[in-house]
Amino acid sequence: MSRHEFSFFNLRDLFESTVETPLLPESKLVIFSDLHLGDGGRTDDFLPNSRMLLDVLREFYLADGHSLILNGDVEELQRFSLSTIRSRWSEIYELFDEFESNHGLIRLVGNHDLDLLQREPRPFPIREALRFSYHDNTIFVFHGHQTSRRFEKYNKLVEFGLRYFANPLKIKGYSVAHDSQKRFRTEERVYDFASTMKVLSIIGHTHRPLFESMSKLDSIKFEIERLCRKYPKASRRKQNKIEESIEAYREELTRIADDADPMANVASLYNANLVVPCMFNSGTVIGKRGMTCLEIEDGHIALVHWFDDQRSNRYLRYAHHEAFRLPGTDFHRVVIKRDSLDYIFTRINLLAGRSTHATRRFSVADTQASS
Repeated sequence: MSRHEFSFFNLRDLFESTVETPLLPESKLVIFSDLHLGDGGRTDDFLPNSRMLLDVLREFYLADGHSLILNGDVEELQRFSLSTIRSRWSEIYELFDEFESNHGLIRLVGNHDLDLLQREPRPFPIREALRFSYHDNTIFVFHGHQTSRRFEKYNKLVEFGLRYFANPLKIKGYSVAHDSQKRFRTEERVYDFASTMKVLSIIGHTHRPLFESMSKLDSIKFEIERLCRKYPKASRRKQNKIEESIEAYREELTRIADDADPMANVASLYNANLVVPCMFNSGTVIGKRGMTCLEIEDGHIALVHWFDDQRSNRYLRYAHHEAFRLPGTDFHRVVIKRDSLDYIFTRINLLAGRSTHATRRFSVADTQASS
């Protein structure tokens, strides 16, 4: 069995073994991934954005009645013991308990906290995946490491190297998020599975926020094209704003083109004739320019960027982004993209077909016959 075939069948098995629950009209969900809680020292990737997450969770999402979904890699158990992490970050665990008591908390496992599944008794409930039904459609939430067998096979070996070599040498963490080719393969495999099954999949793992299967580069190019089409019929005042927006996007394209990551400027990531909006990624809490998450509320899904204006204030300049400042803090919230779930599922159902990598090898009937 090829690696791509393993990925497809592994995700299919995970999908079929996950009980589906309805997404209620009144549901308010926020999804964060990849916190990588450590010991609070130099090699703790969570430390720089720790205050931001604490304030945002407490003052915005808890206060506003959101349920919290943590989509894997909450603890960095490949480097630190759970007792050390819980002792250092007791404040955030108390906050998790508040969510669980008031609005709901769901924890999913990732490859960096995979050991939690082996613990008996477990310190808290943890699942491998979530399935929501929405108007006869399905939202499938999982971390993303399930696309590769190596995470389960070599997890202990990686843990040994990080704990006993990287930690003493003060070397920071390394994951699939730092390897552009592995990141691309993960996204490609999730995209193939989701488009074949006609589901909306939400992952983390790669640390790259994605909305409707599009990377930042794809999204920017689509947005520039949309603004250019609006420009001729716009009033002069709106034309000025459009010009400002396009210039800001041009600057961002230049920055991406100059990125040291050779995969950062890859367009049309999945080589599909039509991009099916079936894959979303909440990004990460430990980003250098802030943290991202996905919100689901009122039949819509939104990709949200939280940032500290001392480190990343460029979103305050964008005419098309309205920044909200969390009272009493230097943290700002910007909705990068937002769309209706009904519209997204309409496009998934109409556009998904036999044009993707997976559907050239599999059909849904084939996968059902093999199970």
